[in-house]
Amino acid sequence: MAFKKHSAQALVQSLVSDLRDQRLKRKTYRYYSGHHSLAVKSHDGRLNVEAELNYVPSAVAVLHGRQIVFSEPVISKSHESADRYHATANIGLDQVLDAWEEYRELATLNSEDLDAEEDGETKSEIEEVEEEDGLPAGTVRLAFTFECEFTELPSAIAWIQVEPHGELLRRKEVKALVEEGELSLEGPVIAHRIMGRFEKTELLGAGSYQAGERSTGVYVNKRAEISIGINREVSHSYRIRTDKTQVHAGILSLAGVLDTQTDRLTGARLSVIGRRTKVEFEAPVQLKLDSDLADRRFGKATYKWQADLDFAAQDWEVFDRGDNYDIYLMLSHAGSDEERRMRVTRTPYIVRSTTQAGAVHKGSQTLAISPYFTFKAKSTSLILEVYEKEAFAVLEDSRAKSFPILESGSHPIWIVGELSYKAQDNALHLFRYLRAQRQDIDAYYVIDENSPDLRNFDSMDHVVFHGSKEHFELAIRASRFIGTHHADYLYPTRHQSFSARTRATRVFLQHGVMGTKWMVPNYGKNSPGFTTDLFMVSSDREKQYIVSDFLYSPEDVKVTGLSRFDSLLANDVPTNKNMLLIIPTWRDWLQNEEAFLESAYLQEWKGLLSSPELAQMAAKHSLEVVFSLHPNMQHFREHFQDTPARLIVQGEVDVQELIKTAAVMVTDYSSVAFDFSFLHKPVHYFQFDRARFLGKKGSHLDLDAELPGRIAFDSASLLTDLAESMDRGKIMEPRYVQRADVFMSHRDQNNSQRVTEEIEKASLRKRSQDGWKAELPEKLKSRFRKNKRYYSVMRAMFKTVSRTPMDENLVVFESGLGKQYGDSPRYIYEELVRSGDTRKKVWIYSGAHRFTDPNTITIQRLSPEYFWYLARAKFWVTNQSFPHYLRRRKNGIYLQTWHGTPLKHMALDIEEIHGRDEGYVQRVVNATKQWSHLISPSKYTTDIMKSAYSFSGTATELGYPRNDILMAPDAEAREVSIREGLGLAPDVRTVLYAPTFRDDAGNGRGRFKFELPMDLEEFDRRFGEDTVLLLRMHVLVSNAISIPEELNARILDVSGYPDIQELYLATDVLITDYSSVFFDYSLLRRPIVFYAYDLENYRDNLRGFYLDYQSEMPGPIVETEAELWDTVADALEGKNIGGVEREAFVKRFAPQDDGFASRRVVQKFFPQNK
Repeated sequence: MAFKKHSAQALVQSLVSDLRDQRLKRKTYRYYSGHHSLAVKSHDGRLNVEAELNYVPSAVAVLHGRQIVFSEPVISKSHESADRYHATANIGLDQVLDAWEEYRELATLNSEDLDAEEDGETKSEIEEVEEEDGLPAGTVRLAFTFECEFTELPSAIAWIQVEPHGELLRRKEVKALVEEGELSLEGPVIAHRIMGRFEKTELLGAGSYQAGERSTGVYVNKRAEISIGINREVSHSYRIRTDKTQVHAGILSLAGVLDTQTDRLTGARLSVIGRRTKVEFEAPVQLKLDSDLADRRFGKATYKWQADLDFAAQDWEVFDRGDNYDIYLMLSHAGSDEERRMRVTRTPYIVRSTTQAGAVHKGSQTLAISPYFTFKAKSTSLILEVYEKEAFAVLEDSRAKSFPILESGSHPIWIVGELSYKAQDNALHLFRYLRAQRQDIDAYYVIDENSPDLRNFDSMDHVVFHGSKEHFELAIRASRFIGTHHADYLYPTRHQSFSARTRATRVFLQHGVMGTKWMVPNYGKNSPGFTTDLFMVSSDREKQYIVSDFLYSPEDVKVTGLSRFDSLLANDVPTNKNMLLIIPTWRDWLQNEEAFLESAYLQEWKGLLSSPELAQMAAKHSLEVVFSLHPNMQHFREHFQDTPARLIVQGEVDVQELIKTAAVMVTDYSSVAFDFSFLHKPVHYFQFDRARFLGKKGSHLDLDAELPGRIAFDSASLLTDLAESMDRGKIMEPRYVQRADVFMSHRDQNNSQRVTEEIEKASLRKRSQDGWKAELPEKLKSRFRKNKRYYSVMRAMFKTVSRTPMDENLVVFESGLGKQYGDSPRYIYEELVRSGDTRKKVWIYSGAHRFTDPNTITIQRLSPEYFWYLARAKFWVTNQSFPHYLRRRKNGIYLQTWHGTPLKHMALDIEEIHGRDEGYVQRVVNATKQWSHLISPSKYTTDIMKSAYSFSGTATELGYPRNDILMAPDAEAREVSIREGLGLAPDVRTVLYAPTFRDDAGNGRGRFKFELPMDLEEFDRRFGEDTVLLLRMHVLVSNAISIPEELNARILDVSGYPDIQELYLATDVLITDYSSVFFDYSLLRRPIVFYAYDLENYRDNLRGFYLDYQSEMPGPIVETEAELWDTVADALEGKNIGGVEREAFVKRFAPQDDGFASRRVVQKFFPQNK
């Protein structure tokens, strides 16, 4: 039977490899016409070029920007056939280096910047020149020089010279000069055609050349063109794919393909390394270069690789069952003595799903080999477990198709535990309860036989050592596996012979209140590395996001409280009024000494512990400062030993004992803060690295509104908050007591009892293994989304669902094309929630905002759910438009809130539209026809919207709901909170730059490029550390802003911040251009500067304005950067910088914006359900 499984696995994985080979062979590539073959050989300081072309080149040119650095005549030209010529050139690389140095010296002397390429290359690869060890470093491209009639020039011409030694011009520049009559062409021009995209490209010899300190590196760039890196390291991007992962008779077999661009490999070895123990095992790797494919792919190499590692031949004494083993290829390449390490990764789904574990026997022991794949990169790792043969034989000898093997009349067996070396948390508390109160349940605690936590057991009765024969015997009869982490940790082995057969109920007790950090990849319903049948939580609030974000069904999530809360609330330990507990969590990016020494973690925490202010506070209040390191950071403890704090490591002491004893806590993101807050003692959060810690997904909570303690982003603010806590007598503030209580639904000592009752109610799973199958629906959905028929299917579904009865109580919200939780839709939604509305609300949003309303769900824009809910809903609310081909229900209400008071001409009012395709206007008109109601702030806006969009529906001038936040009574308090969330100190001045896009910078797909018209270094020089510049790009701008690393603390890209209205509150001075943002910002009566550096072009050629831009703006107009910074400086100093009278401006354009627009909209369009 085992042999058949292995054969089926091998067959499937072999088929995957064959299909990949066939796809590569069928793939076609774009070649330059007339470029037939090219051979480039670098050897002994010479670069030999041989080519077959359909034109006759006279030279090979070395190009940098709009300059010829060097030119080498073609030494051999022969006629191969009627339309083919053979050309040869031999280039001295020393001569190229000499010419480069002369060229750079001349450019420096002339103090002239070289022109950038404009044909799609990145600036860093073509134009940029840096200093590397005192030498000018850069990149040049090779081109063939030849003569040709201008009208007959082929593609890929970099530059043209009208006459010898003349200026290098673009083809379009020459064409424009000819059309304007400024140039007359007589005879052929000199063309420089980029050397690349040949039908066959051979790279021979090492690509690198070293001449003393100088160097060259020949390679093929991303556009398949021959380039030379000068005095700089040429880095090649490698790409790996793994098509075979098999274990048979103790041998791990791996195979796949490896792309190395133009780098050539000389050898490779397989390296399997223990993640914790650093133990390494090696095996040779067979490499085979597909030369034919490389020739067709412009010299870019593809290797097939294969390796076999025989674990039976290894020393089993070094294996650690608690370790994970990662697999790497160690690659040797031409021109370098250093190996390159590459993770074995990118394993296709079909290979992952067919990979089987294996086992091999040696003497009295068995080695279980279990491959698995990381959830992000699908990298291959191993679990290697050595057992006594008789223990593993319990599985091998069992003929049961599935477990548990139930015995009539016996007590149910429950296996309880945490990580294999731990007994401190919820599992230990539950185990104690079961042994004391529920003798009718045979509960066993699984732990490593060498664990120091064995001391935490009063008796070894029912304590079982992990991996022992007793563990195996109990596991095959156990009906429940109950743990604080993955259920796999409680299994006797990770081997599939057990995990694929057990149907026991898996219970996740958790090891703290979930929510501060986004944990869906770790514990989500569809996470490939985690499975559970019951998910225990502490509160209804926690259950809400476990259901909505983690995608568990409500029936699987039980609000029981955590077992450790029974002891937490026992009131059996007196509080030490003098103890200040500082207890941060760990950082997954700090794994080695080098990274740790340079980290903000070390700097901030050590700085806090060593600060004179904390020492003074400790002396004043007789504080004992205790610093508790997370176990994952304990190897860095020596770096904190010289601080004036008592240093301990979690795990060496009982953390709950610390929590019960301490009077005040400082943490960052650790869940221990919730436990501490449940005792109604003050918690302080120090989140100096929030953005990096939380990552792009953020939190399941609104941290600033829900965490039960003050949050500081710098040590000064933290120390101020701490001082206030001390002065209050270390009493928790009432608002934080309320927040804490939200996360504890049961404030009693019956948590273990509730947990036990819920576990008893659960049934065995109907099938055993669900592992990789949980991934299948998501894979199919993703593949479907990429199918060319997806949108036609979705449109058909929308039409079909639209014929079903309309859901009268369904409201769909969208803002910023699904990228923002903000603008007027947000404030209408929040007013609905505040009013107690019970309708189902659907937010189309890709961000990380966590909704507290139980009737709200989030979906992705253009997903199947998107079309489904829009087809069903009575109410659509958006600030832009839904797709033009969607039709609202006949009696549906489509509230168009729009996204600003218009300044620039829009849609039908634009005389000549730029940056859009020819169907743009018609799509706009079609989309506008679906609007039933327009929310407007003024008659001015109403009239323009009717004109620009041919809107014929009902316009209601109720004010912009989004501006309620600016006029609300609590605006000042919100401002403080928003600034804290942005990490802005109270005394820091802020300037917000919020420009619009430029229609003539479009990519034809509704997106636009934007280059900052200001020198960020100059801003920093002018204003220094007490002023921060916030950069907010328009939602249609596609390119990211580049901020110099050294300015990251003073210049922030807030383009991704969900709500610009909140940014207004945090801003002292606004800079804009032709964006409508100033209409809203004017409500704050704060300075506005209009930076109109391209006013003439924008006004006369692109858009034009509804107002007289020169005379009707509520601030001065500047056109140069110098004027801009001078005016901003005056504004920050409180000087009057001019502009129209503000009160009259607000009365004209925002007469209804009084802070209650949301309420008026809700009352008019969403009357309460009766």
